Amino acid sequence: MKQQLEQLQVYSAGMSEAALKKKTGYTGFFTKLASNENPIGPSKKVKEAIVNALHSGLNLSEYPDSEATQLKEALANFYGIQSEQLFVGAGLDEVIMMISRAVLTPGGEILTSEGTFVQYNTHAIIEANEIVTVPMQQGRFDLDAFLPKISDKTGIIWICNPNNPTGTYVDETTLVNFLKQVPTHIPVVLDEAYFEFVDAPDFPNTLHLQKQFKNIIILRTFSKAYGLASFRVGYAIASKENVDVWNKVKLPFNVTTLSLIAAEIALEDQAALKTYVKMNNKEREKYFNSKVSEHFLPSQTNFIFVKTDDPESLNQLLLQHGIIARQMPIGVRITIGKPEDNDIVIRALESFFKA
Repeated sequence: MKQQLEQLQVYSAGMSEAALKKKTGYTGFFTKLASNENPIGPSKKVKEAIVNALHSGLNLSEYPDSEATQLKEALANFYGIQSEQLFVGAGLDEVIMMISRAVLTPGGEILTSEGTFVQYNTHAIIEANEIVTVPMQQGRFDLDAFLPKISDKTGIIWICNPNNPTGTYVDETTLVNFLKQVPTHIPVVLDEAYFEFVDAPDFPNTLHLQKQFKNIIILRTFSKAYGLASFRVGYAIASKENVDVWNKVKLPFNVTTLSLIAAEIALEDQAALKTYVKMNNKEREKYFNSKVSEHFLPSQTNFIFVKTDDPESLNQLLLQHGIIARQMPIGVRITIGKPEDNDIVIRALESFFKA
């Protein structure tokens, strides 16, 4: 076993519903608001496409298209880019793993923030790299503090924007000022898994910035806003040269045939996406209009980060109301669910902070 694996722990997705009922004594139905999933699921057209594919003689004994040809063409047309700029993986988790495998060399470093997506660090450790982190400022990336940390060993700079788990974002002016000072040979990965939920006018137009800063790598996914978490489809937008290198370490048949079909139809059905995003953002506004909004970090995502010195007690209270959230060291992250679920959460939060 690699020595560096000794410091890694197996990822835990949380307790099962049966285990939670036994632990909490709650006998009702649990609502999972812990993983930032789309609470209404994939669009009707996606479901119909999957059923039709299974009934139309789709040969499930054949391997999927290893090049994800049709999905790449659809994404290229959607964004106005070349299909050669796209790298498709089994969720962004795999894309992050493949980029790390292809780019990082033993003894190198990654640079990121302390309170961000853990998979950047996980794969740095696996690739025998050091993790250089910068503290967040009020839940936000502090890119000015990144600059002195860049060294000859820096292999990748990871920026989750909007950030998971805090929900905050880096604006375009701040990002451009940072990119101008980063050596052009260092990849800057902008993980935009929650891009579709953003309505802030100063959020970076990274596709446009990519024309100026060739070292930008953009990550996006079908798991969140498109409701396809179980299908596992994520992708990177980068230079053809980068994609050619990553393809050398990619598993040959990493995304299933049904997943490719689902993603292509989901992308096509922008009306369904807009309907869900509108609902999410309306519910997000409801959270911030509540009596307890002072305890939230600003959010441009489909979740709310609740700050508290006692996250364990808050998490237990939510469980007693049938809500499964995600406990963090300095708070609790709660996915924005259906309106009725959010009403339950808000009432629970009001009772918690009033007490």
